[in-house]
Amino acid sequence: MMIPKFKPALVIGLLLLAFTTTAQEKEKDPDYRVGKWYFSNETEMIFSFANIQSDSMNIDNIMRWSPVFNYMGRINHDISKHVGIDIGLGFRNVGFIAKFPNEENDLKKKFRTYNLGLPIGIKIGDLNQKNPFFLFAGFEIEMPFQYKEKTFENGDKNDKITGWFSDRTDRFTRSVYAGVQFPNGISLKFKYYLQNFFNEDYKIIKDGKTTKPYANLDVHVFYFSLTIYPFKDSKSYDIELPKDEYKTTTAGWY
Repeated sequence: MMIPKFKPALVIGLLLLAFTTTAQEKEKDPDYRVGKWYFSNETEMIFSFANIQSDSMNIDNIMRWSPVFNYMGRINHDISKHVGIDIGLGFRNVGFIAKFPNEENDLKKKFRTYNLGLPIGIKIGDLNQKNPFFLFAGFEIEMPFQYKEKTFENGDKNDKITGWFSDRTDRFTRSVYAGVQFPNGISLKFKYYLQNFFNEDYKIIKDGKTTKPYANLDVHVFYFSLTIYPFKDSKSYDIELPKDEYKTTTAGWY
């Protein structure tokens, strides 16, 4: 059986057809960023809680709302119209509120850290920039760099502890997250911290006595957050002008 020989002209023609088809697909779908790297950013509105386990105290948890300062910048790469990856860098205000119902003085404590975070994630669904609808998930490593602890009795603040790179927490913490990006632009995310919020081995010396204030206290923070278009290309986008003309704009200015 003879195998037909492919002529160079035929090969070139097939390549031109492939490039033309790809160009037409991109022209038909200008709202996708397939095969491109692009930058996006977000600010989270966080509603946090905590799973608290203690051997010596009865502790309740109160929802903590932290709308500021939570900023994240991401570099995205969409492999196809339905699968993408991203890596980010940002700051986050994370914490929880603990209430001690057995205390007569209505004791309440607020704990929070500012964290520097590095998330790595994946997106699966319709990655259309104008009308997206997809699921996303990932893993994040965070470094708490600013710690604050407040104590309230009968509604009045009577103590505050702050510190940079405090040993009251571990140097690094890990978390996992998952969420959904809705077509209206709102994104809903759930995040869970895999490590204890506190360093149980932390020691303080007072009146010659050494104590561990967070010993046998296991706290895992988790939260829900809302953002607007956290994966939308923020570098440039197209605006329709009169006479079917288009002009590329940056950050909304042209």
